[in-house]
Amino acid sequence: MKKTLLLTLCLMLTTMVSAQKYVGGDISMLKKFLDEGAVYKDKDGNAVEPLSFMKTEGWNAMRVRLFVDPSKASAQHKKEGVIQDLDYVKALGKSIKEAGFQFMLDFHYSDTWTDPGKHATPSAWTSLNVEQMKAKIAEYTKQCLQELKQAGAEPDFIQTGNEITTGMLWLTGQIYAGGGAPAGGSWNNFAGYLASAIKACNEECPQAKIVIHTEMHAPADVPKFYNNLKNYQDVKYDIIGLSYYPDFHGDLTVLDNTLTTLETNYPDKKIMIVETGYGFEWQLSGAKHNFTSKWPVSEDGQKLFTTDLIAALQTHPNVNGLFWWYPEYTLNNIVFKNDSEDWSKDFTSGYWNAALFHYKTGRALSALYELKNFVGDDTGIDAMNHEPITNNRSWYTLDGRRLSAQPTQKGIYIHQGKKVIVK
Repeated sequence: MKKTLLLTLCLMLTTMVSAQKYVGGDISMLKKFLDEGAVYKDKDGNAVEPLSFMKTEGWNAMRVRLFVDPSKASAQHKKEGVIQDLDYVKALGKSIKEAGFQFMLDFHYSDTWTDPGKHATPSAWTSLNVEQMKAKIAEYTKQCLQELKQAGAEPDFIQTGNEITTGMLWLTGQIYAGGGAPAGGSWNNFAGYLASAIKACNEECPQAKIVIHTEMHAPADVPKFYNNLKNYQDVKYDIIGLSYYPDFHGDLTVLDNTLTTLETNYPDKKIMIVETGYGFEWQLSGAKHNFTSKWPVSEDGQKLFTTDLIAALQTHPNVNGLFWWYPEYTLNNIVFKNDSEDWSKDFTSGYWNAALFHYKTGRALSALYELKNFVGDDTGIDAMNHEPITNNRSWYTLDGRRLSAQPTQKGIYIHQGKKVIVK
């Protein structure tokens, strides 16, 4: 009996470790906002140190972008947030690690924004041919990681490219997700660039998990992208990263279908939502869908979206990461202070409508507190040590949360010391 119980305990501990989940945000502008004087507050209006506060509220991972030379970006892009050079990321990354978070580094391999519509080659690299580009990517990646390690900011997760559904380092690295490429680009070039970056990451940070980051402007293309990537054995990665914004990509059913396909086709890969967001006063600029009848554009509506998103993700056992994009945006004590509005500090443009701190007051919004439910709380599997696991009739999620009753949502659960699939 003791041997059986011990084996069961080992199984449960193994399950708990393998089911580790990560929740947090892309806080790439936090250092800039703090430098400008921003004051962050909790929901009751008390001033807080943002990293310590978010750690207290259950967040355990943070993401930061890195540009090759953001000084070459346009003035408009700089005001949108293209400022993260290596020195900036070293400082912010060190703060993240010292605060006890896991750190995800997001290489853009560009001087400015990259997304499905643009992946400009860094200005200093434009004269390189394909083979020279592969060497430059390796050299640059290794140099950045070496300096980050020396600064106490070694990443735990590394994205080798940002939203690379259509490739990166255009034109030579441009591709079509479903196969083929426009004139001047090719999958061979693109995969060669990825392989070079990944090899450098593995050499410098062998413990870091590699993330391949795509987005969902054409959801059906996402599985096709990874299917094409399978043809390149040198591109070895651990995690599928997705951007999902309902305003641009559709309802949660779209995300659910994409996740189901990815889990079916790539059962050995973890999946992370590395970017998401929903507005609390206005829809996101350029929104293609309107879900305001389901999730009102209000603080409560933003929280409701977060609750529904987490519930959807909990049905997918391979999903182990959720990151909110730009939660730190606030103009409290920068533009809005002493009941006045002063835009003389011309460092940012417009509003980011999906922040998790109010832009005027700096007060934390309800969705910020809701996000911790993705990873669960400190109860659950630990509490099971107080009674024989095999005789415990409670149900638990893979991350250790004790449920009030037998689950009805599909997924994998723990019951009486065993994994149980609910269909």
